[in-house]
Amino acid sequence: MILPATPGSSPGDTHISRWRGGKKAVFQLQFDDNAASQMLGAIPELCRRGMVGTIYVNPANEPWKTLEEMWLHPSPGIEYANHTYSHVGATSFEQLDDELARCSEVIARCYPDRPWPRLLSFGQPGGVPWTVTPEEVERALARHHLINRPPFKGYPFQFKGGLEEILSLVDAALASGGMEYYVFHGVGGDWHSTPWEWFIALLDKLDAHRDNLWITDPVSWHQYERERDTSSLTVQADGEEQIRIALSCPADPVFYDLPLTLETLAPRGWRQALVTQASAVNYVPVVDGWIRYEAIPNAGDIAIAPARPQ
Repeated sequence: MILPATPGSSPGDTHISRWRGGKKAVFQLQFDDNAASQMLGAIPELCRRGMVGTIYVNPANEPWKTLEEMWLHPSPGIEYANHTYSHVGATSFEQLDDELARCSEVIARCYPDRPWPRLLSFGQPGGVPWTVTPEEVERALARHHLINRPPFKGYPFQFKGGLEEILSLVDAALASGGMEYYVFHGVGGDWHSTPWEWFIALLDKLDAHRDNLWITDPVSWHQYERERDTSSLTVQADGEEQIRIALSCPADPVFYDLPLTLETLAPRGWRQALVTQASAVNYVPVVDGWIRYEAIPNAGDIAIAPARPQ
């Protein structure tokens, strides 16, 4: 929802929304170890609902090999993240470097239409030897353009309170206006399994709050936060016939190219706006006096004009 203009606001006033699409909070659905129950159960359900999910893959494990042809062709909305190639741990920088490189190479093959290199999320595998130092981990992640995810949290290691405790994550995200997440292993089967009924209940709750939640992947969340917090806006013109805005960001555009959501106060009387940036042209309604649209930092000035009736 876009709030009405506040006293003192003037046409052309522009700000970056806290979260993409003007959403109030963020939620992530993460899945470790590419378990068969994820591919055969969880992923089809996510696709049916049009929800994003992130799979932390180990391409050397049996579940990958058994369903390799399916894993190599991810469904729309399904993102892969680096969980090391073989989930055997790391006792030296050289071993870690090799595990990360081989996993990322497989992920790159799964998305042949995407530019490479690109940012990927990283999740440290659990239950295996891990004696590399934090400094070595940091160096290896930087070398392979990997972003460390927040600490693991998922059933049965946490959430001893069961389903209600898991569902409370959605409430916590909405209350704080921040980001929450849940990590699955098996879903209704396999190891460290979250019951299928709990999975469905969590998706149902996310669906019920979809108007206020940006359900996304760890990399997009990271990109948006970094771009939002480091970008600068300059309103270069704010007349009745055109508003012109420059949006710049110091982050490397090779890795930080996610559109930001901007909100601009329209001149009185505007009902619809024509928003142009480079070759992107969009007609956007004016809601409660504000124009909400997406723009990419460093991709050229944004021109906003009243859209004339056809």
